[in-house]
Amino acid sequence: MLQTPSAITSQYSVPPGSSQSISWSTKFNSASELAAVLLRLGKQFDVLQLSTGQLQGHFSVVHLNELSIFSIQTNQLLLLNGERGQDCITFSLETSGNHSDHKVYCQSIESHSLHGFKLDLNESHFQLTASSTTVIAITSAKKFCRFLECCGAFELRDSLYTSNSLQLNPAHYSAIANNLCWHLNNPSNNPELRSLHTGEIFALMLEALSSRNNHSFKAFELVPRQQLVCKLISWGFDNSTNPLKLDDVSNILFSSRRTLIQGCKENFRMGPMELLRLIRLEEVNHFLRSKELRRELKLNKVGEIASHFGFSSRGHFSASYQNHFGESPRQTLSKANMIHTM
Repeated sequence: MLQTPSAITSQYSVPPGSSQSISWSTKFNSASELAAVLLRLGKQFDVLQLSTGQLQGHFSVVHLNELSIFSIQTNQLLLLNGERGQDCITFSLETSGNHSDHKVYCQSIESHSLHGFKLDLNESHFQLTASSTTVIAITSAKKFCRFLECCGAFELRDSLYTSNSLQLNPAHYSAIANNLCWHLNNPSNNPELRSLHTGEIFALMLEALSSRNNHSFKAFELVPRQQLVCKLISWGFDNSTNPLKLDDVSNILFSSRRTLIQGCKENFRMGPMELLRLIRLEEVNHFLRSKELRRELKLNKVGEIASHFGFSSRGHFSASYQNHFGESPRQTLSKANMIHTM
């Protein structure tokens, strides 16, 4: 997890002589694999698959100078919850046209929108639609604000503190989407060229943010129910081996049952206990895929792992697991063992 601005800068640019790859891409077949991919970028996230079926995804990243661009393609509905880090600003777009279930901090996004740029956000909470592609540019907030000041547009900072989304006109949306995707597909080893490309992207963002042809900034305000949902997700992953009743969870989160239920129903179309059950299923899936985790806790069998995460009925557990992931827990374990023996 990134803690300082200097650490963020080093993660999202490649200094001369660095051995870090300019660009790379990888497939992921589980939420935990996507979390591991993001950890390679210094970002610690909890990732949860919300829809049913086998997950097939693809992640790509390219590093410019003090700016990185990455793309997440997924065939399943995913929830990502974690820390964005200090001194970070992001510019995110959905580029496939399929954004019906996209949400940022529990708020649905609009067509042709640019979002994620609120300057004082240190945490991230967003949802990716099944069969979608999301492209995100991330850089230093301080560096981008210095750029605004040099361009005589420092007053835009006020909008970047009060808003997290801007609906673009189609021309600006296409220009940004095409530019970011071009860099993903055409990485450069030339440091001077990468620095030039960073400046071009900054200028493109400035034009979009300041254009009168775009719709107004969308005010951003987290209501208590939305904050509670974010806390519930984090708490669920941190306490996945300790299933509790709804009253206990409500007391721990200093919330009423009604508020907790309402927040989850609004955002996930399911109650908090069902959401926590999915988190525990996700953790079982993670352990089944990881020989190292199983060895660390001396959990070798499917039943032992299921019991560790609070599933007492093997029959109900197996049925729930297969319904959610599109394969039995034994199939997941068998595939993982085959990979480790190759």
